[in-house]
Amino acid sequence: MANLPNHLVFVVLFCALVDFVKLLVELLGRASQVTAIIPCRNGADLLAGTITELAPQVPPQRIIVVDDGSTDGTGDIARGLGCQVFRFERSKGKASAVNFAVHRVHTPYTLLLDDDTRMGNARIPTALLSGGACDAVAFHVLPDRRSRNGAQGNNFLGHLQRYEYGKSMEIGKRFHDVAQSVSCISGAAGLFVTADLNDLHHQHTTVFPGEDLQRTIIHLLNHKRIVWANEPVWTVAPHNWRQWFRQRMLGWYPGFYHQFVNMLRLMFASGTGWRLRYEMAYNLYTMISDPLKTWSMGVILLTPGLRWWALVVYLLYLAFELYSWWVVRVPGSRRHAPLAVLFLYPLYGALNTVLRTLALPVWLYMRFVSGQMRPRRSMADRVPA
Repeated sequence: MANLPNHLVFVVLFCALVDFVKLLVELLGRASQVTAIIPCRNGADLLAGTITELAPQVPPQRIIVVDDGSTDGTGDIARGLGCQVFRFERSKGKASAVNFAVHRVHTPYTLLLDDDTRMGNARIPTALLSGGACDAVAFHVLPDRRSRNGAQGNNFLGHLQRYEYGKSMEIGKRFHDVAQSVSCISGAAGLFVTADLNDLHHQHTTVFPGEDLQRTIIHLLNHKRIVWANEPVWTVAPHNWRQWFRQRMLGWYPGFYHQFVNMLRLMFASGTGWRLRYEMAYNLYTMISDPLKTWSMGVILLTPGLRWWALVVYLLYLAFELYSWWVVRVPGSRRHAPLAVLFLYPLYGALNTVLRTLALPVWLYMRFVSGQMRPRRSMADRVPA
């Protein structure tokens, strides 16, 4: 009995060791499940912050940075932080960088990130992919309240974009999450089964505009199940109208037209659920109707006897917007977007309609004249040279 206290000390130490081993196994096991891929071109100002926020969940040795022909020391910064770095001497675009990097991933799951995406407190929801529950995860992506180097992102354009993104996430993504048919995993952040990225990469045209939309549709065409995780991550959005115009006219909307055939295929594919068919049908309707709406708005505004109809149409769309404005809240609070956003959002939507119309000839030019959006699937587009 005299030695009992000493024995109890050993029992407590043994239990503490077991608890420590359990924690260590879980931490190492969690880290070993995910590799992050960050394609990056001239992102030296942003990349360090992105890697630093990601490091608590994915250690730097499991972060692959593909330096896509940068001239600002991007690769050196990533290498200094302990990441794996590969370099394209000549820029080949984000999709090619992803396709190259995914073959270097040895974990079951791959997190695709932009170089300006901040994970914040968002968890990487690997549990949603384990056991075949689903095949890919979209995050709750929102524009940052500020630019990375100042407070310019908190202007009125920033408020408009946060509300726009919020509508897409809180209404659109939730609608499709029910059927595991989220129709676009943002390029800012997405979690994938690595084997799927390997198997399906050759179907991607490697064109940059709309590359995230195309990757998602390819998954859906191959009967992959995509869900939405309400884990907010933050990305840099344009903080002035010139940048915003360039993003939409040279990126988003030409990429939208680039997926016309795939959307048509998905709408009529066997096994496609009604929610996804509806989404693809509406996208196709948008492509066809936008020129008609733009022309009609122009006629109404230029015809004195019809101008009062512009007010009627505005009030109609404002009424449609009331429910969305009430539902969508500022992340991290219960506040609504500013009232000015509500009242001007119908005009913002009309401007987007005009830009989508103008983006059609832009896509035709980039596809058939300049060749910027011509499919590139050769081996030369995937090797670092």
